[in-house]
Amino acid sequence: MNDINALCARLGERAAGSWQEEAAVWLLATHGHWLPELQRTRLIDTDADGESRISWRNVAIACLNAGDGQLTGTVEAWQILRLACVLTGRHVLSLANLFVLDEQNKRLALHAMAWAAGGRVWAASLGLLPPACDVGTETSEPHPVTD
Repeated sequence: MNDINALCARLGERAAGSWQEEAAVWLLATHGHWLPELQRTRLIDTDADGESRISWRNVAIACLNAGDGQLTGTVEAWQILRLACVLTGRHVLSLANLFVLDEQNKRLALHAMAWAAGGRVWAASLGLLPPACDVGTETSEPHPVTD
């Protein structure tokens, strides 16, 4: 298991029980760009017990200043990050530019929104994802998409 897959598993364990945070973590892991970027910029905290969590407050602040800080990403990637923050239910950010998402990322976004609203099983029942991206477990490994 590589470092990012191990990180995904730890973040998934931490989020377990909260549909909103599970969906947000899944979206970032599946999109592929943000977990390494958040780790690089130390926006993912790991405590002495090895538990990891995303510093959502600081990530939301970075979204407000997109392009002016250490985080880098395409316009499309920034929309995914904003949506993940909003899905946690703790942050209000503009999602006005979701139209820039390509079809695959729109499906990921819709699946994550459904997960946050009704849980993983309900989201999967909607069939929004192609089989290659289907979620088998709460802490599924990422299926990266290109930015």
